[in-house]
Amino acid sequence: MLNTLCVIVWLIALIVIIPMVVVIIEVLAAMLLANRKVQHQNLMKPPKTVVLIPAHNEESVITDTLVSLNTHLPENCSLLCVAHNCTDATAKIASDFGAEVIEINDNATGGKPDAIKAGLQWLDSIQPEVVVIIDADCLVSPNTVSLLANQVKQLGHPVMGAYFFAAAEQGQQMSNLSSLAVMLKNFIRPLGLHKLGLPCLLNGSGSAYPFDVIRNSPHGEGSIAEDYQLSVDLLKKGYPTTFVPEAKLQGQLPVDAGTAKKQRQRWEHGHLYLSFNTAPRLLLKGLLSFNKKTIALSLELLVPPLAYLGLIWLLIATVSAFLSTTLLYILLFIATLFFMVIFLSFCSFEGIGPTVTALATLPDYVLWKIPIYRDFFIRRETRWQKTERD
Repeated sequence: MLNTLCVIVWLIALIVIIPMVVVIIEVLAAMLLANRKVQHQNLMKPPKTVVLIPAHNEESVITDTLVSLNTHLPENCSLLCVAHNCTDATAKIASDFGAEVIEINDNATGGKPDAIKAGLQWLDSIQPEVVVIIDADCLVSPNTVSLLANQVKQLGHPVMGAYFFAAAEQGQQMSNLSSLAVMLKNFIRPLGLHKLGLPCLLNGSGSAYPFDVIRNSPHGEGSIAEDYQLSVDLLKKGYPTTFVPEAKLQGQLPVDAGTAKKQRQRWEHGHLYLSFNTAPRLLLKGLLSFNKKTIALSLELLVPPLAYLGLIWLLIATVSAFLSTTLLYILLFIATLFFMVIFLSFCSFEGIGPTVTALATLPDYVLWKIPIYRDFFIRRETRWQKTERD
């Protein structure tokens, strides 16, 4: 009986060990491997591109986004703002900046995915070569749109820019750690996959697509982590997503703690559902077909939010202390390596001082996340909800 129980614990431990090893490999690749040489073709002219901006009551932030876009908008590129169920001046502000504006009013249950679908449908009359999707609350770095559009033209499949989130300037003490966590998820790990020649997940704002590919895609339907689901849907159709680390955008984490919790709950409930439900089936499909891109994306999706992973590690390590000291030593070794490579990556990309300051809030950060994970099992978030502005 005891031997059977030990076998079960060993098998359950793989739920923690495999995702930790995946992260370790990605982070080490990001830090240690040389940048991949990207073949830049000499395009006769830039591809016909439309920057699609889904927006719902964004009058407080959209001006900065449009300024950052217009400052470096490439040739042969235009802006389309989808004012989705807006009751403020979003549409007028976008129009004043020279964007084409369409106003959509519906039952407001579909959120951003419905706004994107409406914008793509409107683009049928224009037929651009490339569509770049930028959220209405992002600051876009110079040449980002050009880099994304040119890569789509050359590769013929989706690409994803580096989407950062700045910490709140005041309010939450844990905001700096949240910002680092997003950097790990949206930049460091995708950079590692890029250097390994593997596809990444779509991560919100800053994605670009061939129009004919995105127009006929399901847009992540059925998931509140619609970008992750779209990554899987496009991969199944033969269109893996390539990371473009030089194309950078920056959003802003909420100041209000309640707003931040709602945002995280939507992100992480959607992520956990795909980790439990979609990733294992995708991994099996990849293994059966010997498709390394499918295997890589399934393993990436199999990694749950890291605070959740840490809590599960603690539970399994506690049980293994009573049943198998060998397993406990393995778990301790993996966890030590996991923490060290992440710490070194934060120091490398953000600096030692900010990293140490942010990690000092780690216990509070994990405790803050526990109710979010509890709610996933008792009242999982299933409806797409926009993050309110502070």
